[in-house]
Amino acid sequence: MEEHPELMPLLTVAAGTMRGLSFRVGRESQVIGRAPTADLVLADPHLSRRHATVRLTAEGVCLTDLGSTNGTWLNDQRITGSVQLADGDLVRLGRTELRFFDPGVARTDPVGLHFGAPRRDSRPTLPLPVPPPRQSIEARATEPLG
Repeated sequence: MEEHPELMPLLTVAAGTMRGLSFRVGRESQVIGRAPTADLVLADPHLSRRHATVRLTAEGVCLTDLGSTNGTWLNDQRITGSVQLADGDLVRLGRTELRFFDPGVARTDPVGLHFGAPRRDSRPTLPLPVPPPRQSIEARATEPLG
């Protein structure tokens, strides 16, 4: 999987101030929180400084609450300790929602991923011709007639 980082599990901010931001989950434990020293920093005042951790294990991705004040929620159920994530899970930390995506077990093929050598049977894209700039009516009126 490390040879294809695009197949590494992914957490994407689905709701919150950082919506659209994505994080790859690696084998090293990654701290999620609002502290600048966290591995995955989320701008959410409702997060603890060190809120939770995620880590890729042989069994899958493990999410662990670090005793956060507002709790860590998985699919609308508060968790304590560690839980295993499944593709499509929704994790809520403070007011931030993260969608978990695991391309290795997803039921659909990842879109836009190419493995192996690039295809040679496609034609190169050629630029379209650009028309010359148009002259204004005033500029044409001052030109001498032919």
